[in-house]
Amino acid sequence: MNLIYKTSIFLLGIIITPQTITSQEQTKKQNILFISIDDFRPKISSYGETKMITPNIDKLASEGLQFNNAYTNIAVCGASRASLMTGIRPSQNRFNDYSTRAHEDTPKAISLNQIFKDNGYETISYGKIYHHSDDFQQHWSEKDKGQIQSDFQDPKSIERVNNAEKGEYGNKNLTYEYPDVDDYAYNDGKITKKAVNKLKLLKETNQPFFMAVGYVSPHLPFIQPKKYWDMYNHDSIKLADNNYQPENSPLIAMEAQHNSAELRKNYLDVPAEGQLSDDLAKNLVHGYYASVTYMDALIGELIKGLDDLGLRDNTTIILWSDHGYFLGEHGFWCKHSTFHEAVKIPFIISSPNYAKNKVTSSFTELVDVYPTLCEIANITPPEYIQGMSLTPVLEDPSIQLKKEVYTRYKEGEAVIDNNYSYTEFYRGKEYLGNMLYNLKTDLKQNIDISKFPVNAELVKIYSNKLKVMREYVKTDPSL
Repeated sequence: MNLIYKTSIFLLGIIITPQTITSQEQTKKQNILFISIDDFRPKISSYGETKMITPNIDKLASEGLQFNNAYTNIAVCGASRASLMTGIRPSQNRFNDYSTRAHEDTPKAISLNQIFKDNGYETISYGKIYHHSDDFQQHWSEKDKGQIQSDFQDPKSIERVNNAEKGEYGNKNLTYEYPDVDDYAYNDGKITKKAVNKLKLLKETNQPFFMAVGYVSPHLPFIQPKKYWDMYNHDSIKLADNNYQPENSPLIAMEAQHNSAELRKNYLDVPAEGQLSDDLAKNLVHGYYASVTYMDALIGELIKGLDDLGLRDNTTIILWSDHGYFLGEHGFWCKHSTFHEAVKIPFIISSPNYAKNKVTSSFTELVDVYPTLCEIANITPPEYIQGMSLTPVLEDPSIQLKKEVYTRYKEGEAVIDNNYSYTEFYRGKEYLGNMLYNLKTDLKQNIDISKFPVNAELVKIYSNKLKVMREYVKTDPSL
């Protein structure tokens, strides 16, 4: 852990008691449009790749600051979202899988929605914000039922799913569909329309708002209107060229991914083990791309609604994903790992008083969202917050606020910087192995160099970084 980071995490303020807020004070408050995306890897045009069509997210990046080294703190939705919404890091015993509920793991935490509500904001939640709809639900002024994931529209899909064999969570689903329906047939479209209409009401009442809009797309199943599927040439889709276990890597690195269990146990026409056929893999990649473009179109409509109402000049937009996504790299599908595809995320902040059309290489983690939004809104965060406010980077994108980040999944915990990604695996106190990748020469992480004698000292350095962080996150912030 670098010294700046190690000291700064303890220097945040204490909670203030909300005061009576006058109408004049409300008009000065910075609104927050909080856009969450599920399973979204940052391989789009604004991040230097052109495989996926995302004109609206690319435009948002040009209107704000894009973080090119942004990472989740854990590559699974329930835990990642609980960590972000409380500002507390995951550990072996806290926030560690999809079933995580923030209000159970940290019942005394002041959630992000609570602190904004306590400071006079109307807090609105549409779609998937927390993984579980009941998590700290009392601190939303208004919320819907949360995520609707398998929102099939094609009658043939619905019939097949209704008659399907059982998976872990009910009947198995199809992996994709693309019926000829409009953008509002699916729930992601419905919540977009609902959010735009709500913005109109907020404009009329002049009420400061923290509006959270959570898109399930592009999470499996990859479902979207046909026009988005048709935007991609199926024959030109290329599959991952490294669909194999990294050389020299420990078996636990593959077990931690559970052989893509989310896909194999819950979806039809997927083999229980082994490589996917090229035809199935291409259909999944095609579906993922189309689902991303559908989500991008909805985000464009949401932001246009904000612009048309004249609210943009007093609204900070933050766009983030809970984690990345594998599309066949190392033979993986989904997330659940410390490899780059699982932990690197898109992250953009567009705020009226800060950098525009800029990028930064400063490292950031999702745990930094809480203190950042508090500072932008002039709210003092709780003293136990374990992230750092990113406002110095928003003011000057050349600043390197952090030089490394920490992430984990199940037995694995990792430290990542500009040069290396290092992971150690523990089950309780039992050491299970490690892996080290040179990100300068091997960004795809195909060769684990941790066992090379020449790297012994390097392994010690990064192992010590993890040891320091491990001790820090074990500290109970009395929650």
